[in-house]
Amino acid sequence: MKKCKKCGFSKPLNKFYKRKTGLRVGEYYEKCSDCYKIRGRNYYHQNRKRQLELAKRRKNKYVEERRKFLESIKNNPCFDCGKRYPPWIMDFDHREGEIKIGSISHLAIRNTSNFEKLKKEILKCDLVCANCHRNRTYTRLQKQKSAEVANVVKAPL
Repeated sequence: MKKCKKCGFSKPLNKFYKRKTGLRVGEYYEKCSDCYKIRGRNYYHQNRKRQLELAKRRKNKYVEERRKFLESIKNNPCFDCGKRYPPWIMDFDHREGEIKIGSISHLAIRNTSNFEKLKKEILKCDLVCANCHRNRTYTRLQKQKSAEVANVVKAPL
C-alpha cells in the first residue's frame, strides 16, 4: 500500500505508475494513476490545439517510417516471375491458408501504434508484382468456382 500525495488515499502499488527513465528508474511515482489520468486529461483540454498538432506530427512520422520500411521490402524481385519492378508495382499477397488480420496498406497507415502487427502480417505474404498478383487471384477464384460446382454436382437430391 502507498499513499497518494495528490488525493491522500492509500492504494495498492499496482495503482501507481513506475518510473521508466531518469535516476529513479523502477520507483513508483508519488501520485496514483487515477490522479495522473485526471492531470493528463486536464492538460489535454487546456492545451488541445497544441496536443492535436503534436499527435498529427507523430502520426505522420509513424506513417513515413512505415512507408520507408515497406518500400525497402518492395525493392526485392517478384516471388513468382523473379523480375524486379519499382515498389509501387509490387504487392503483398496473403498465402492461402494464412489467417489475414488486415491488408498491409491499412495496417501501415491506420494502425500506427503497432509496428509488430504489421511485421507479422508481412510474414504471411509473398511479394509479387501486380501482374502475378492478378494471375494468382484469378487462379484461386477459378479453383473456388470449380470446387463449388463439384460440390453442387455431388450433393444428394
